[in-house]
Amino acid sequence: MDNNRKSHLWIPDEEVQRLDKTLTARSKPRNISFAEHGSKLSQSLMSVKTALESVAPDNSLADADLLIFNVELPEGEKIKDKKDIFDATGMRIRAVKNTRIAIVTATASQFEALHRRVNNYGRNGTDRTRFDYIEDFKPYIGSGKNSSELAKQMSKEIPPATLDIQLMLIPNLDNSLYESALPKLIKKIADTDGRIQQEPYYLSDNTPVIRAIIPSTSLVRYENDPAIYRIEETDFFSVDASSISTVDLSALTLNESIDIGELPIVAVLDSGVAFPNGLSGIVIHHWLPVNSGGGNADHGTKVASRVSFRYIEQSLPSTIITPRARIIDCNILDGNVPVNVFIKRIQEAVETFADIAKIYNLSANASNPIEGDEMSIVGYELDVLQLRKGVQFVVSAGNHNLWQVESSLEDILDDDDSRISAPADSMLAIAVGSIVGVDHPNSLSKNNDIAPYSRRGPGFKGCSKPDLTAYAGTIILAGGQPYVPQDPYSLLLSNGGQLVPDAGTSFSAPVVSGDLAEILNEIPQRDILLAKALLYHNAIPLWDGEDMDDAELAFAHNIYGRGLPSVEGSKYSSFAKVTFVRTGILNKTTKERISIYMPEILAAQTGRNVARVSVTCLSSPPVDRTKGTEYLGAYIRASLKKSHADGMSLVPVNPGYKEGRQKWDVCQQFTKLFSQLNAGDWQIWLELFSRWEEEHLDIPYALAVTIEDVSNTLDVYSEIEVLNRYRPLNTLRIRLDNQQ
Repeated sequence: MDNNRKSHLWIPDEEVQRLDKTLTARSKPRNISFAEHGSKLSQSLMSVKTALESVAPDNSLADADLLIFNVELPEGEKIKDKKDIFDATGMRIRAVKNTRIAIVTATASQFEALHRRVNNYGRNGTDRTRFDYIEDFKPYIGSGKNSSELAKQMSKEIPPATLDIQLMLIPNLDNSLYESALPKLIKKIADTDGRIQQEPYYLSDNTPVIRAIIPSTSLVRYENDPAIYRIEETDFFSVDASSISTVDLSALTLNESIDIGELPIVAVLDSGVAFPNGLSGIVIHHWLPVNSGGGNADHGTKVASRVSFRYIEQSLPSTIITPRARIIDCNILDGNVPVNVFIKRIQEAVETFADIAKIYNLSANASNPIEGDEMSIVGYELDVLQLRKGVQFVVSAGNHNLWQVESSLEDILDDDDSRISAPADSMLAIAVGSIVGVDHPNSLSKNNDIAPYSRRGPGFKGCSKPDLTAYAGTIILAGGQPYVPQDPYSLLLSNGGQLVPDAGTSFSAPVVSGDLAEILNEIPQRDILLAKALLYHNAIPLWDGEDMDDAELAFAHNIYGRGLPSVEGSKYSSFAKVTFVRTGILNKTTKERISIYMPEILAAQTGRNVARVSVTCLSSPPVDRTKGTEYLGAYIRASLKKSHADGMSLVPVNPGYKEGRQKWDVCQQFTKLFSQLNAGDWQIWLELFSRWEEEHLDIPYALAVTIEDVSNTLDVYSEIEVLNRYRPLNTLRIRLDNQQ
């Protein structure tokens, strides 16, 4: 190891206080007239019943003795805190649209009993603790079920003649109800001149979805079907790789001094991989999903070359090339693949290789931007796979074509159509955007600008996306024709063994996949969450955040993510920069206080901004697509406490901004510069907050904390090391490996 490469330090259990947490929840009394409110609720229930009777011919659940409707709570109240209301009144929550709106069901007798109780409430105020906190009842029918993209299509002066749609049924029903509804729905599709595309498929939460092509004039028949929860246009996933060959690389060979068998493995989910013979040894398996002939390997080869060789042009003109990762070629893209088939192939690949591959690169996106308040189908399925299989997806942020019609980068970023596309909204996947690494005449993007085609955030429910960026080529429009100029970041290895220029976020994502693989290879027990935390923690920002406010920081994060990955910083500490790491679990009834040591040599420094402390806490909470904007089941709040001058007490540290510390996100991250500080034990306080039934569910987390001498001259590491309180991560790995 290089003399300045030091192992990160593991925080042992002895440095952690685990405390019990007391749960409290209180409702504010509402100052309303129960007589007036009861009359309103009674009329609303009658309206629900009348509306459902009016659409009875389209009700695919007509035989089920089930009424489906909306329940709205008042502003400031939350469905998750009012479950007792639903339990006591016979209403079953089937889905949640946002914090205060739920889709519920009740049998006919339960509905009538509910109506009677509402009438009693209006007469004498009984059940005030329940009905005071129901704002309204509404039927769940109409165009509100449509995705924003579908609504946009239908609002055109001349809507398209046909629609390729996904019909999602009401979630969380019994299988017997689905078995009753699906044949009726399929018959309706046929009766209205529609066509079923493939068999109905089921999401991971057992919700059935039907893909169908229907006349647009018949859409109202599905909007008014109480069995239908949501209607979306069908997303298609494909890859586009077209470029001009420039340099023959067929003579390249692998560096024989590298033990190929020790390299980490990345599964590339793409159009196939066809390396030249001299490099083919790093592709350990070529795999095809069921019922697929496979793609042409053009796009997939370029993607895989970035995973294994990063920026291959930087290794030339030598013909001996050093790989950093092995490849599993999962050839899942053989043209325009509809979302249902796309998901099935991804699931099949992960089921096949999860035992040997923890990282999955997916450089394919939907053509339209995400909706934002509804998790995409494929984004949700990636999250479920990551939780169930302990794997990590790295996905492209997506490309748009606004550079063809806009005259400036600012105009592109102002356009809502430049927002990320599925599956980049996945909360647990690493979404990667592109930035330009070289100035080119006539390029809308200059060096270190977001690439003119790269989609930007925010992601789901305003969360920061992309997560990271990496250098890639730019695209220039000249004489009405687009072309990709050659530079170290645009040149890739093609399936013909050529060095060719190409551009797209497709070729930034695999840079990060390979970087993560390098980091993972240094982590004890190949802990993917810790490797990901270190990747985020050491990202190099492309902005100076010292004088930026929250809005400016949010804008920067939604363009650049956390910045550029740093493999070196993620793998090693140094004399002047010490990173403490830890993994653990938290639940709603516990919290942790984790001690790190601030050395005296750093505290003795004088001047402005002499020390920097950075904190990253990454978690893997449960997800539930049927909870709407309440999709994420938990989050962990991280805060920093510094040592007081008295040496006994701790003082809270205010980072000065909220960006990076939002509620209900999987990552809490902040940095603070210090001009004055006290030596001794500082603490990171971790506290978990959860929704729904997750009170006692253990949520894994990975923590990275860095203490840094800004001058880069002090030996901070040695003073901490001599305490013998923290174990070097590399020795921990040896100890764990010896126990296996």
